[in-house]
Amino acid sequence: MIVRQTRIFAPHEGLFAHSLWAETVIGLIIKPVVIDFRTKLEWFWFTRYFQGSNGDIDDCVFFNIPAKFICPSTRCHKSIRFRYAIDDNTREGFEGNCRELISKAGCAISDFRDYPILADLGGNRHIEEPRSQERRERRSLLVVKNYHSIAELILDALIGPDNQGRFSIEKTPFYTFRHILCNAVGIQD
Repeated sequence: MIVRQTRIFAPHEGLFAHSLWAETVIGLIIKPVVIDFRTKLEWFWFTRYFQGSNGDIDDCVFFNIPAKFICPSTRCHKSIRFRYAIDDNTREGFEGNCRELISKAGCAISDFRDYPILADLGGNRHIEEPRSQERRERRSLLVVKNYHSIAELILDALIGPDNQGRFSIEKTPFYTFRHILCNAVGIQD
């Protein structure tokens, strides 16, 4: 398996000019490619971002993203970070399929690149001391399994497209999931 990532940028107009832009990216791009390559993916997960154009840009070549993907009034961009572990022999086909879906949806990426899973999911924000190599490796695998299960639940809860081509997500399972998590670790819900 090879561990990879890309960052999908959505425009601020047209099909993505609403609060459900991320769900629409997920429905138009991520869900179809995951379905097509399900047997070749070990795991996948994704997160949404709305941030300034000077924000976190370490996972893409930001200057390759066309200016139309930055909102002129807020100087913010909308993006989905998509991470995955895929069979190395299938990677090119998977990423080619992703590129086609991204282009067809009117979105943009700068590239596909290796994802530093250990530095991210076994890093300081996911684990406290002691941070031994063995513990970091174990924690990164536990975290990715959790993130993958959430991503699977999101795909299962996806609704749409509606008559305008937009997707949404049923929220009920996530409220319960949040409650159980907060209850289990003693965080006020």
